[in-house]
Amino acid sequence: MMKRFMPKSPSHTLLAFCFWYIHLLCLVERCKVQVRTNFTDPDEERALNAIFQYWGLSDTSDDWNISGDPCSGTAVDLSIRISEPGIKCDCQSNGGGTCHITAMSVQGYSTGRRRVIPEELLNLTYLTNLTLSGIGMEGSLPSFIGKFRHLRHLDISSNGFNGLLPPELGNLSSLQELYMSISGIGGEIPSTFANLRNMKILWASGSQLTKIPNFIGNWSLTDLDVSNNSITGPLSAFTRNITTMRSLDVSENNMTGPLPASIGNLKNLSFLHLSQNYITGPLPASIGNLMNLRYLDVSMNAISGSTPKKLGNLRNLISLNIASNNFTGSLPPELGNLTSLLTLYMDSSGLSGKIPSTFARLRNVNALWASDNNFTGKKPDFIGSWALTYLSMQGNAFVGPIPSRFYNLTSLQYLWLSDVSNGSPSYFIENMTSLSTL
Repeated sequence: MMKRFMPKSPSHTLLAFCFWYIHLLCLVERCKVQVRTNFTDPDEERALNAIFQYWGLSDTSDDWNISGDPCSGTAVDLSIRISEPGIKCDCQSNGGGTCHITAMSVQGYSTGRRRVIPEELLNLTYLTNLTLSGIGMEGSLPSFIGKFRHLRHLDISSNGFNGLLPPELGNLSSLQELYMSISGIGGEIPSTFANLRNMKILWASGSQLTKIPNFIGNWSLTDLDVSNNSITGPLSAFTRNITTMRSLDVSENNMTGPLPASIGNLKNLSFLHLSQNYITGPLPASIGNLMNLRYLDVSMNAISGSTPKKLGNLRNLISLNIASNNFTGSLPPELGNLTSLLTLYMDSSGLSGKIPSTFARLRNVNALWASDNNFTGKKPDFIGSWALTYLSMQGNAFVGPIPSRFYNLTSLQYLWLSDVSNGSPSYFIENMTSLSTL
């Protein structure tokens, strides 16, 4: 005989639901208990509180320290940018259970009268990222910073430190990024820094550095900014081997000598700024090997000789500045290949002759500064088809009237043509409604 199916009574269904709900609550509470077991290392918590109290900063935040424990909220969410001031923590390493402070950032805050780094920082032994920028630090940079063996990122920029870099920082073998622009620290980079072979980024502009050591050629640098210092000596000493470099800025220094042919080995460069030094000799043809270059500035030096044709290889270039140098001869027609060019500066560069007809291809140029040279012939009418907002061509040996196609330059904001002041017709500027300087 077939068994008859008997539906469960409502009381049975309700009882099953209650058991299921109680089990779910237990799981939730169990998870809560598990989460609550991840507390900040007590020594690190005390150190953090002491540091913030010393600097007069609040150690509570709407983002982190939301439960009374520093390693909570965004401090443990690595997908969210660190708060200011704030920390990041690692609660997963070493089997979990204890959270360690791995990053601390204090930027743009006043630390009152206490403008030094307290020794309590030493207790944050797991730091990989330390940012103390723009907070008015004074005195010397503590040598104990060299004890943070996990440190990969150090930012002490925009402060009022004095003295030299501590040699002990050469112990930071994991360091990849050092930001010390306008920090007040000067002198020479210590020889112990030869150990920092993982270094990728060094920003040290506006400091008081006097020398760049040869050993940085053995680093893994991608970005080097040592502009606006007092660095002397030739450029060749530290560019010979750094083939990983993407950005190099040594402008506003006292560097001397010619540019080495080895500059052409830096084939990953996209930004090269060498202006306001005492660089002499010709621009090496090997610079044409820098096919990824987008910004090239060699202005305000004493570079001589002809402009290399190989510059025409730099087809990704959007800004070229060769102004205030001692070049000779005319511009090579090959520069007409720079069709990505947006700005071209060649004031007072020593150039002469006619502007090549190949420049008609430079339709994207919006700023042309070509004053105070010895350019001859007629002003090229093709300039009237460029997208110019700035045009300066006075102080040359051009002949003839202003080309009629210049009337199309209706977006000009700045115009400097000696022909206008010498009695040439000026009615062509009537359509230039954006013009502010003439």
